[in-house]
Amino acid sequence: MEQTQAVVRRSRADDLEGFEAFVAGLSVQTSTRRFFTPTARMPRAHARLLIANDPTRGSFLAVEGGRVVAHGCWAEVAPGAAEMALVVTDAIQRRGLGRRLTRALMQDMLDAGMRRMEMVVEPDNRAVVDLICRSWPEARPRLEDGLLTFATPVTRGVAAERAVA
Repeated sequence: MEQTQAVVRRSRADDLEGFEAFVAGLSVQTSTRRFFTPTARMPRAHARLLIANDPTRGSFLAVEGGRVVAHGCWAEVAPGAAEMALVVTDAIQRRGLGRRLTRALMQDMLDAGMRRMEMVVEPDNRAVVDLICRSWPEARPRLEDGLLTFATPVTRGVAAERAVA
């Protein structure tokens, strides 16, 4: 596995256009897997929300050569519980960026007082389902509206280190 030199950092408001270009460049399959619908162009208000950081949400980007190549975010869905999601551009998937984003997101959730996290995935997305099962073996999926929701405690270290994306 060839590692990428992308820098993982917290997103900022001035990342909006770069984030929008990143989303527009995702393949239909990757876009659909992440947003549950093909999303070449999302409403600007939604894009702003996805890169926002405040006490109830966090967002990180991986940037390489001045371009956004990956995004991860979390948002509080109940007191002390957050949903986490991430996406890596097709060309550099499986090079460790997902793991690096996961570590940043997990630490940010802990710092924000989140104790549980959820991850929502399509049942036929075997790569991500397998990743979650390897990284968080204690997480048990439940089927809701045709999607699998995995819930697990937010932890530092071990689970994030096991995450291989």
